[in-house]
Amino acid sequence: MHPKQLHDHARALLLALTLLIAPAGRALPQMAPGLTALISASLTTSVAPASTGFEGAGDDLAAVPPMGDAALAVEFPRASYAGRDETGVPHYLQRFFSEDERRLLREQFGIEEPQRLYLSDTLPSASLTYDSDWDRGERHLVNSYRVGAPSIRQAGETWEELERRLADTDPASFPPSVRRADPSLASLDPGARPQFERMLAAARRAGFRVKVTEARRSGERQAFLLTLDSRLTHTATSRHAEGFAVDVIVDDGNLADRVTRNHWVAFRRWVLAHEGRTFRLIGDADRSWDWPHIEYVEGPPAFRSIEGLLATARWCVRIGAGDCSAAWRSRPAGSPTVERNEHRK
Repeated sequence: MHPKQLHDHARALLLALTLLIAPAGRALPQMAPGLTALISASLTTSVAPASTGFEGAGDDLAAVPPMGDAALAVEFPRASYAGRDETGVPHYLQRFFSEDERRLLREQFGIEEPQRLYLSDTLPSASLTYDSDWDRGERHLVNSYRVGAPSIRQAGETWEELERRLADTDPASFPPSVRRADPSLASLDPGARPQFERMLAAARRAGFRVKVTEARRSGERQAFLLTLDSRLTHTATSRHAEGFAVDVIVDDGNLADRVTRNHWVAFRRWVLAHEGRTFRLIGDADRSWDWPHIEYVEGPPAFRSIEGLLATARWCVRIGAGDCSAAWRSRPAGSPTVERNEHRK
């Protein structure tokens, strides 16, 4: 056997033994993205050394031979990249991406690093989400974007380029209209509005003094908030923009006041206990970087898998769509390249 082949076989065996004996095996996907693909590829071809962290994880997979879409869907099912681990780190997609797939995702959906894709949670209605940086947990907040959602991202612009553009934008350049929040529930999506009205009425009957401070929010106002203070929001694709989220306060909203904070925690616990299948909070009952936010679980159209996203990207190329996200949202429900939420209650 050629020395180079011997080296590759030995490397594959070492990686396989590591997987068998490592006690922290379940944390391994977050420590070395793409490790499964690297092991199989080592038996047939030479690859770059495995990454020891998040940065550059996609580079290691560049030399891995592509698998068929069906085989990849079996090896990397939705559950493998859904939600977060116990430390708050997303279960990032470990799938191999060919150069053609990377180009498609960048050009059609603004995605620079496909391995920073994951599903927002483990529910059937979870949406495919993209982080512009590697999220290392709840103490390391990064900007996240719902793929395909309306935003002020320009066609051909990546999410990272949008962030740099907004960083250079003076908040004073926005029109006065974006400075005012709309608290009216009438502005919400027709399917979401009655659910919010019902939940808020039930919360008030339970004794909570809860007040809506903002309902639907324009994409331009969302961008304004990003330029104003990075602590106000970490996305340009909020569910507020499509009328599926509200911001509320409990009592006077002052979390520095012990009584108010206790009441707010009690309200969030009530939501999780009684409305957890209908509404989603950010964080836990007693801690969050966005206490006011409540969103309707059965939200707007979203991508539910990487296979659906890639199929739509190819479709956009075929029809010559100038804005793939907008073209996807305008297609009729039931189209083979469109994954819409078919499970409304």
